[in-house]
Amino acid sequence: MEVPVTPAPSPTREVHADCTISDHGPYDVNVFLLGGPVDFPEKARSRRLEKADGKVKIQYRSGYEHFERTEEHYHLAGDCQGLIYRWTTRTRIAE
Repeated sequence: MEVPVTPAPSPTREVHADCTISDHGPYDVNVFLLGGPVDFPEKARSRRLEKADGKVKIQYRSGYEHFERTEEHYHLAGDCQGLIYRWTTRTRIAE
């Protein structure tokens, strides 16, 4: 069964001088997941990662949704909030 995929909206791409997200250090990184199945929960799209790897795999229903890091950042009221990861593919869980 094909899972309908929603197109990823275009986030704010404005990069501020103080919008530096460190991949190293003792702090978690905020990320936002764009794209993927239309019924992928909105509350699952914002998350904190221990480090900003190039790829993220999230278990959802009978498979995994795969997202890749971009050079984009998301902003709220002009403040940098974190990194954008865009959906790339879905894989099924092996049985």
